Amino acid sequence: MEVPSIKDFQWKTLAPLPSPRVYCSLVEAAGQVFAIGGCDDNGIPMDCFEVYSPEANQWNSLPPMPTARAGVAVATLGKRIMVIGGVGANQMPLKIVEMYNIDEGKWKKRNSLREASMGISVTVKGKREPFIKGLMTT
Repeated sequence: MEVPSIKDFQWKTLAPLPSPRVYCSLVEAAGQVFAIGGCDDNGIPMDCFEVYSPEANQWNSLPPMPTARAGVAVATLGKRIMVIGGVGANQMPLKIVEMYNIDEGKWKKRNSLREASMGISVTVKGKREPFIKGLMTT
């Protein structure tokens, strides 16, 4: 096994997000990075949804999420981004699942979780089905 010299690793400063926040989620899809939700300086969940283009080193705002929230789980299904659970404006966990279609530029509500969840992880199983902490959704 070989490891490159530590001198070869460097941090690069990227363009700042247009909407500063904490507890947002990031996901890569179609060669771009998407920043989803988060909380503002007052701890209020946000509906912000922005995309970063590495080639241009630039963030652009996209249609906001239908539900403001932070600490969501995120998975990509091709050119669709599934946003699951999180914490809402009342600081309570959410059952909400929404999906953004990159090609259409639109959000759609999906089937809700059986119970409200925040701080969960999501991974994609196979080609289409996300596996959510023991729960299958389609």
